[in-house]
Amino acid sequence: MVGARPRRAAKASGSAVGAVNALVFNGHGDVLLQKRPRRKENGGLWDKSVGGHVSAGEDFDATMLREAGEELFDDAGSGRVRLAGSEAEFAALVSTTADLSREVVLRRLSFQRNLRDVRRAPAGGVRNVLYHVAIYGGRTDVGVRGFRRQRSEIDALRYFTVADVDRMLLAGELAPNMAFLWLAHAYPLVGFTGQSGAGG
Repeated sequence: MVGARPRRAAKASGSAVGAVNALVFNGHGDVLLQKRPRRKENGGLWDKSVGGHVSAGEDFDATMLREAGEELFDDAGSGRVRLAGSEAEFAALVSTTADLSREVVLRRLSFQRNLRDVRRAPAGGVRNVLYHVAIYGGRTDVGVRGFRRQRSEIDALRYFTVADVDRMLLAGELAPNMAFLWLAHAYPLVGFTGQSGAGG
């Protein structure tokens, strides 16, 4: 249980904070990333497709639906985000039911307890936060112009190839927690697209 504290107090206490992370791929095997505003933590760096904190009274799946709606369509209740309850339901949505040209389909892949995150603070310095994180994968064919990013949280949205993200990781262009997500979870996700995802 994460408990119900204001986010700043929970982070400062050293207690684990509930969070959600998603990597969303298109049919070409490219991953959607967001660029963090300079005034925010990890400012100026490229980060996961969707991420956010669990609010009091929410479960992780409800948080993911809300955050994906807010960050990708500027609407917490957006009907353009669908969450599958199983691998079979996800496969059915992606192959036959969902309109991927306008929708994002997600499913939960794993749950990581006590993940220690290192963040760049907006004014410089380092912040350490302990997270319990639900990790999701997603599929969409929405083009970048089809999204309506949450401007207060995201400077830009862009698709990158697997090789691009590998290069960005080595060049220090990714938010620190993206290294964990990318190295531990990305390769199987490329299978959502039917692409090999193999870098040179």
